[in-house]
Amino acid sequence: MLRLHGDGRDGWGFALWEESPGGLESVATVPTERTRPLRRAVLNATTADGYSPEALGPARKRPFNLTQTPGVRLALTTLAALPMRCPQRRAAVLAGVESLGDEECLYWYAKVSGSAGNRALRALRLLLADG
Repeated sequence: MLRLHGDGRDGWGFALWEESPGGLESVATVPTERTRPLRRAVLNATTADGYSPEALGPARKRPFNLTQTPGVRLALTTLAALPMRCPQRRAAVLAGVESLGDEECLYWYAKVSGSAGNRALRALRLLLADG
């Protein structure tokens, strides 16, 4: 589930939640000032699930219910690229996650959300940005 939150102007941040048998679990929260590099990934995820591009905006109150594939791709993109400071490496990671197949995204998301998540994130960043 993707929920946008506005900043009172034209900007917006977002929060990603994963639905599990135990309820909703937070995956990532991105503040408005850090959203800019991830907007394309958010747009791709929402349009892949049939939402119109105009639905994205700070005025939206209802969450987007993303299906598995776009939701996992957006979560993986967010977790891998959000902490990066170097714009070139971040762009390489964003493009790399976008080029991964659906099964590869599911594999890496399972690795990243597992017990060795930080190591898996580092491996994914090295693979995509240095490869």
